[in-house]
Amino acid sequence: MHQLTTLARPIDPMYPTNRAIIIMTLLVSTGAAGSSLYLGETLFPAIHQGFIAGIAIFFAWAISRELDPDSEYAAFLPALICIPLLLIAQEPGFLTSLFVLLLLRIVNRTTGQPAGSLDSAALLLLAGWLVSGGFWLAGPAALAAFILDLRLKEPDFHQIWFAAVLLIGLVAYAAFFGITLPPLPLPVSSWLLIWMLAAPLLFSSVLFRKDQTLSVGDRTKEPLDRGRVQAARLLGLSVVMVAIATGGVGAFVLLLPLWASLVGLGVSGCIMWVVRGSRARMYI
Repeated sequence: MHQLTTLARPIDPMYPTNRAIIIMTLLVSTGAAGSSLYLGETLFPAIHQGFIAGIAIFFAWAISRELDPDSEYAAFLPALICIPLLLIAQEPGFLTSLFVLLLLRIVNRTTGQPAGSLDSAALLLLAGWLVSGGFWLAGPAALAAFILDLRLKEPDFHQIWFAAVLLIGLVAYAAFFGITLPPLPLPVSSWLLIWMLAAPLLFSSVLFRKDQTLSVGDRTKEPLDRGRVQAARLLGLSVVMVAIATGGVGAFVLLLPLWASLVGLGVSGCIMWVVRGSRARMYI
């Protein structure tokens, strides 16, 4: 795998948190499949439902590890948030979650290395597939990732070619097929407004945290660049906000793991802020 991609991160089951998410994913997947069978589904639809639930839990955890590499235990809170939401959003997007994961890793470089040509090509092709399927935001988001990788610390100049190809492809697609943006739901319902505002309000506790990034790259063992980590956070937050604002419920379901990651990490960050404040007052 390492010969094909520089973005792959191993999930060693000997490591406690990795083992925990594997067990959690299997339990949720089995529970979802069993519940579907109990409610009258046939075998293969039930297995499919179990797979979708398990993969959503895993992506919520994996995306959280990219958004906040230092908080390995906090990454389980988004996975827990996903579980009850899967009862009302039963088809979160598998490809959109994979797209977000690649997007974040190209920008923050949690492996310690820049994206390889195959990694960038995979993001390019996945963005094209999602745009053709109606998720138009994938195009601008991937373009932003390529540009950020060109502008941040230790720029990867080969990304200019992927950015150019993507931009030309988006213009050509819009010219031949058109890109119809979903109408903004006006007036915005109160519950949709809550979904929209919950992510930035809570995640601000992570964005404005002044701690230095302590995590190191998987391969290089060198400290991650805080600027890249922050850029990935802002990109992920922007994707959620724009998607839900323009796509409403459908976009929320597609990006459920990312939304849960932002909210869960935000809740954890708020808790840590309160705990630290309490400790500080104890020593005054």
